[in-house]
Amino acid sequence: MVTPNLCRPKKALVPRIVSFLLMLAALLLTSTALGNEPVAPVPPWELPENAGRQTLREDAREQAFETTEDQLMPMTLDQLQTLIESLETTEALSSMHTPPEMNQDSEPLDLNAAQPPILRVVQGYGTSIIFTDRTGRVWPLTGDQGFNEGLFSVTANSISGNPEDLPSVLVVQPLASQGTGNLVVTLKGLETPIVLTLALGQQVVDVRKEYKLPLPGPNAEPEYQAVSPRNIEPALLNVLNGLPPVASAIQVEVHGVEPEAMAWRVGDDLYLRTVAEVYSPEYSQRASNPNGLLHAYKLPHVPVLLVSFNGSMTEIITQE
Repeated sequence: MVTPNLCRPKKALVPRIVSFLLMLAALLLTSTALGNEPVAPVPPWELPENAGRQTLREDAREQAFETTEDQLMPMTLDQLQTLIESLETTEALSSMHTPPEMNQDSEPLDLNAAQPPILRVVQGYGTSIIFTDRTGRVWPLTGDQGFNEGLFSVTANSISGNPEDLPSVLVVQPLASQGTGNLVVTLKGLETPIVLTLALGQQVVDVRKEYKLPLPGPNAEPEYQAVSPRNIEPALLNVLNGLPPVASAIQVEVHGVEPEAMAWRVGDDLYLRTVAEVYSPEYSQRASNPNGLLHAYKLPHVPVLLVSFNGSMTEIITQE
């Protein structure tokens, strides 16, 4: 009886062992060539038949997901954070912007001036305009026309609230940050149109502007009470109403009091129209309007007068 040698491998197993060792060596060499990343050996008999198609479907799903994500949120989180910080910086800088200086005043309107008055307006701030006559009453408007719709818009409003009344207040709203334009206004009963120049983007904005005309308007108050001719000469009443005392009177310039003050010289006499109280030289005649705020004086023609204006003593300088 022959005893089998158990230490010697069977001849049928030798080829399979050699094949496995060769495949393992090939996988190790491949992993080294791809960056020394070991690849777990998978015997070919363990791969499913549809492994290739499954991998392609998973790759397609991943690519579709990434494409949709890019469309819905094209920016990365870092880019979004940078954008938010930029918006916050812009908002902070805008809040630090210095607003323009606001101005409210009145000025006389010379209908014979060579250049129209300038009105300063700023985007984001409305400007109201009114016109008053020499008695202080508002002068109604019959029309207004702006000539650059891209720079500003103009609306007319009535102070009475009655839609049938003529408007008396203009409101200018700038639509641009820079530029210049003009505005034409017509007043009731006044044949001369008024032209205003609008300057945008100034450091000072005229939020309220009153233009005073040296004429009585349609709503003018009585400027003087009837008096006896033996007490007040007609020439002085003309001066009280803003007219020359006589046709031959020479108008002189007045400095030191309100811009509306007026004066004329007739021979050696000076006729003065002002709200100030004259102390020197002594006047020969004086007339006042009903409210006692406006005066007309007849006094000697001198270059300097001592008056009380706005509660203070000051000087009026006259100059032809």
